[in-house]
Amino acid sequence: MRIAPHTTRLVASAAVLAAALSLTACESDPKQTAGQAPAASSKPESGGQGAPSSSGANGPAKDSDSSKAASGASGSGAGGKNGSGQAAGKGSGGQKTTAACTGAQVKVTATKVNRPVNHMLLTATNTGSVPCRAYHAPYLRWDDAQAATTFLDKSKPQAVITLAPGESAYAGVMYQSADGSGSGGYTARTLGVLFANRAGNGSTGPAVRLPLPKGGITTDSSAWVTYWQTTAEEALTW
Repeated sequence: MRIAPHTTRLVASAAVLAAALSLTACESDPKQTAGQAPAASSKPESGGQGAPSSSGANGPAKDSDSSKAASGASGSGAGGKNGSGQAAGKGSGGQKTTAACTGAQVKVTATKVNRPVNHMLLTATNTGSVPCRAYHAPYLRWDDAQAATTFLDKSKPQAVITLAPGESAYAGVMYQSADGSGSGGYTARTLGVLFANRAGNGSTGPAVRLPLPKGGITTDSSAWVTYWQTTAEEALTW
C-alpha cells in the first residue's frame, strides 16, 4: 500500500513531539525531588524539638517563652506589678485585718478596789468606730519609772480579746504585796498605760496618762498586772 507523503510527515512530527514531551518529563523529575527534600527532612526535626540537635528556631522560642513567664511571676514588668497590687488589695480587703488597740481610740480608767487588797482595776473601752485588739497585757509606768510593771503570766487568756466599738477589756493591777515582800516602795501620782503590739515585744500607739487617786498609790517591786480579760471579775481573780 502506498502511503501519502503528507501522512509520513505527520507521523514523523508526532514522533518528534512525543520524544520532546518525554524528555521534558524526565528533566522535571529532579526538580520535583529537590523541592520535596526539605519537607521530608522536616519530619525528624518536628519530632525531636527538645533534642540539642533541634533547629535554632525552636530552641530560642522556648527560651523566650520561659523568660517571659518568669518575668511576669516576679512582677518585674508592668503586668506583674499590677497583678501583685491587685492581689494584695484583695487579700487585705478579704482578711479585714484588725489593728491593735492604742491610746488613740481607747479610753482607759483606773479604779481602786476594796478586794482583793492593794488592787486596782483598769478598764479599756474602745471609743473608735472600728474594732481593735487588746494584745497581751498593758505596759504600766508609775510616774516616770523606766521599767514596765511585771506581767502576771498565769493570767494569760487562751485567745486575744477583740473590742468592738463600745466594748471594754479589763486588767487587774496589784500595786503592792500585802505581805510586804516588795522593795523600793514609793508613792506614785500618775500611771502611764501603753498597749502592746501584736508580737508582744513592745508597745504601739500613744500612751494614756492617768491621775491616781488623791494621795497617790504606794507601789514597789512586787507589783504586777494581769493580761487583758473579758470581764472585771476575771481581771480581779488573782
